[in-house]
Amino acid sequence: MAASWNPALVERVGQAIAKEAKALGRDMLLGPTVDINRQPLWGRNFESFGEDPFLSGKIAVGFVRGVQDKEGLIATVKHFAANNSEWERRRIDEKIDERTLHEIYLPPYKAAIQDGGAWAVMTAYNKVNGKHSSENSPLLDDILRKQWKFKGLTISDWGSTYSTAAPINAGLDLEMPGGARGVTFLTSPRAAPDNVSGMHMTTEKVLSEVKEGKISPATLDARVSNLLRVLLANGLFENQHVPGGNIDTAQQRNVAFQAALESIVLLKNDKNLLPLSPARLRSIAVIGPNAATARTGGGGSSLVRPKMSISPLLGIQERAGSGVRVDYALGVSMQGENPQDDGTESRAKQLKSAVDLAAKADVAILVVGRYDKIESEAFDQDTMDLPPGQNELIEAVTKVNPRTIVVLNTGNPVTMKWLDKVPALLDIWYGGQEGGRALAEILFGDANPSGKLPVSFPYSWEDTPVYGNYPGDRNRTTTYSEGIYVGYRYYDKRNVRPLFPFGFGLSYSKFEYSKIKIENVKDATGNPDFHVNVTIRNTGKRAGAEIVQLYVHDDHAKVERPIRELKGFQRLALNPGEAKQVNFTLTRQDLSYYSPQASAWVADPGMFQVQIGASSRDIRLRSDLLLEK
Repeated sequence: MAASWNPALVERVGQAIAKEAKALGRDMLLGPTVDINRQPLWGRNFESFGEDPFLSGKIAVGFVRGVQDKEGLIATVKHFAANNSEWERRRIDEKIDERTLHEIYLPPYKAAIQDGGAWAVMTAYNKVNGKHSSENSPLLDDILRKQWKFKGLTISDWGSTYSTAAPINAGLDLEMPGGARGVTFLTSPRAAPDNVSGMHMTTEKVLSEVKEGKISPATLDARVSNLLRVLLANGLFENQHVPGGNIDTAQQRNVAFQAALESIVLLKNDKNLLPLSPARLRSIAVIGPNAATARTGGGGSSLVRPKMSISPLLGIQERAGSGVRVDYALGVSMQGENPQDDGTESRAKQLKSAVDLAAKADVAILVVGRYDKIESEAFDQDTMDLPPGQNELIEAVTKVNPRTIVVLNTGNPVTMKWLDKVPALLDIWYGGQEGGRALAEILFGDANPSGKLPVSFPYSWEDTPVYGNYPGDRNRTTTYSEGIYVGYRYYDKRNVRPLFPFGFGLSYSKFEYSKIKIENVKDATGNPDFHVNVTIRNTGKRAGAEIVQLYVHDDHAKVERPIRELKGFQRLALNPGEAKQVNFTLTRQDLSYYSPQASAWVADPGMFQVQIGASSRDIRLRSDLLLEK
């Protein structure tokens, strides 16, 4: 969804999910996940909204508003804070400096709470600066309650409490799962054991700690008050949700389809191979372990099995029509999914069958990636590479068919040593139940691709900001030594060229940027605002949407700052030849950095550069603005 860069669409997704949750009798949704994608091996990257705190915050606000808007559901932003790896997630101690915490890892939470109105916050498993998140008063009390004025409910992740008095005194209102004497956790053969046997905030244990003076009655009253406030504010005493109602309606399917459609990113399209024209095709070979099965999501607690789903193969078959022959070959079985297919002889037969099919087809469409058993909560990825056999499959097919289109179906960036041999490449992420139909519409030109990357795609693991400093040391401590230089901030600072930069995505149209203008105005309180206007024209022959991105550069501050930081974006739909003006507003906060010395956000007066671009590495327009004292 983050690849759509469309908070209004994400709000519609939230509304649809809320309707289904209400029909199931639910009162609360355990999402969204807003943790920053610090590195491409994190097992839950697919659950979150990318590497940039500004984009993540805007998408989170849309989602929270949708969930909470009309159905009386409670949205829960998680995992507070900095849950950026699954490795030793209950034991790892993350050393994060104060500026990095406030500039990179906290902004999506702040936006979801202050702008989205989120009613609940879930604590993370990990420690932050020596304290478990559920016992971290600097996070739960100082930042969440005192600085952000949060009035909602704090809950633990399942089994992420480790004592009784400490979390209650620090600011945790509710332990989950409540009332359990034994807890069953998500497990995986690749995951470290959780080693958590039971609950700590039971009635008996809490009352015992109160009697011993370890928890004051006033503190206990405050925790209960937070819980009651949320229940009362959402009408859950008088309007309890009772199961009943429609799930998977035509309207909900349409929202799922639109979200999948706008999130598809076209990464390469040499010689305009795409879109395909059925009138010019006789045969299509659809190949790959993710072609005939709809991979709707990654694994773990977020996994949902929809009532129906459209695979890429089915979507392509339906759209190609009776005049085009569509054949299918597995090519290579998915790691661990079909043990009977894992033998050397079986793999050789699968590869030969795929190559033979591709050689005879007008076009080959390869759908590769992962699935919920190998990209999941509870463990991180071992490598950025695709699962075994898939790179070899791509190499073999491109040798016999130069008109090969590769479709990535995964939640993380992957290495692509075969990229120069592939004329067309799309990323469909985990596209949900309508992903296959959305892919077909893009492939055949019924829709113009408009998604853009919410994460940078590095060439290799060695190029990433955390290489050499992940996952942690023998004491289960990891230091965020890259500081604020996460994602594109790092690649810009180190002058490392990414494979595909943050914000990148192609279209079947072309867009012209012109006429940047900045106007200095005052807001209602007399503080400076800056209105930024640019004109965007569709110079192509197709209607399409462009995501216009605004970055700010500050090279005069008293501290080191990134080369550019995203501070605005707009999605703009344009007909061929049509031009529209895009308007942004920058505030003093948008020009600020966090100062640990002042414990506040600071904007040093001086000249800033505003950069308008189609990606973080495709800046089309620049102009200066002066922030006076």
